[in-house]
Amino acid sequence: HTTTRLAFGALIVQAIATSIDALTAGLAFADYNFLQALTSAVIIALITFIICLAGVIIGKKSGTCLSSKAGLIGGVILIAIGIEIFVSGVFF
Repeated sequence: HTTTRLAFGALIVQAIATSIDALTAGLAFADYNFLQALTSAVIIALITFIICLAGVIIGKKSGTCLSSKAGLIGGVILIAIGIEIFVSGVFF
C-alpha cells in the first residue's frame, strides 16, 4: 500500500479553480436579497460538504483501484456537465 502525497502546487491550482467557481456563483446571486443569498449559500455549503464527505469515504474504500483513473473520470464528468449546461443554454 503506497501513499500518494498531494503537491502544494496541485492544491493551489485546485484552490484557484474552486475560487473561480465560487465567484461565478456569487455573480449569479447578485439579484438575490440577503436572505435568499444566505439560504442559497447554506444549501450549497451543506450539499458540498456531504458530497465531499462521500468522496472521501468512497476514495478510502476504492482509492487504490481507481486512483490511476480518477483524473480521467473527473474530467469526463466535468465535460459532461459543461456540455449539458451549454446545450440547455443554447437550445432551451
